Amino acid sequence: MQHRIIRRINPEIERVHFFKPSRMERYIVSCYAAEDGGHFRAHRDNTTSGTAHRRFAVSINLNSEFAGGEVSFPEYGPRSYKAPAGGAVVFSCPLLHAVSKVTEGRRFAFLPFLYDEEAAKVREANNSNLGEGVGAYRA
Repeated sequence: MQHRIIRRINPEIERVHFFKPSRMERYIVSCYAAEDGGHFRAHRDNTTSGTAHRRFAVSINLNSEFAGGEVSFPEYGPRSYKAPAGGAVVFSCPLLHAVSKVTEGRRFAFLPFLYDEEAAKVREANNSNLGEGVGAYRA
């Protein structure tokens, strides 16, 4: 996944936003399930000491057999986005966004964050604020 993001997403971010991602955080797969009312309320991805370094969020759908689960940006209107399986919604971390309730099936998504060397310094500086049990981070 990292190689594909570097090859396909990073050049687009650089072309459109004049920003060159060099680091990726959080290799997790999330599951939004209809039986649990899976959704994510409106939020921003860089508002804490532990997340201030994040610059771009990537939401890659790993399947298409679900209803609902669209990504939206409430400050910019009611439109929502549902990438096909293997497709991504990529956005700047300060944007307010939400994931609507999955109404049928399960949505599996790979959800990393991209940042650069300057932001890595922010992450290192903020590491001491994250509490006990958080391992050291070196830019």
